[in-house]
Amino acid sequence: MNIVRIVSSFGFYVFRILAIAYLVTGLYAGFALMMGSPLAAPVQSDSRFEIYYPFSQVPFLLGENSTAFVVEMLLGISLYGVFFWLLSNVFSTFRQPKLFTQQGIAHLTWFYRLNFLVPLAVLLLLSVVSSVEQIMVMLVVLHGLLGVFALFMAAIFKQGVHLQNEQDLYI
Repeated sequence: MNIVRIVSSFGFYVFRILAIAYLVTGLYAGFALMMGSPLAAPVQSDSRFEIYYPFSQVPFLLGENSTAFVVEMLLGISLYGVFFWLLSNVFSTFRQPKLFTQQGIAHLTWFYRLNFLVPLAVLLLLSVVSSVEQIMVMLVVLHGLLGVFALFMAAIFKQGVHLQNEQDLYI
């Protein structure tokens, strides 16, 4: 069980750092696009834009000047920030001394709900504002598979909590 705690600790920190980076990037990109210059500026052709690193003129993000692209970009960055945050919570569950807890079930439940519902909702939203590409459909399927595995893990954790509670009554 020691190796599980080591790997889950590593996963927790990696995915928490990724989550923070994605969330900050999403907030910064949204702020830069709302504020315009000097944080973001159109590229020569006017159909594209650049978002600069803070306090510099070095391009950080590039994109198309279309509502559909901006919505896709901001949703993608922000929702993957949330995804990595919830994934780090799942890894934090496996770091605890007591494995089967209500908090672990809650982390897994949030994770599988996010993976079932949000990608479908985003796919429906994007189908309204832009054309849906095959890669988006594949991402929805992959998130659905992640959701199924998290659902199974949550069921196992519920059974583990139930057995643990029964055992505590006998002792």
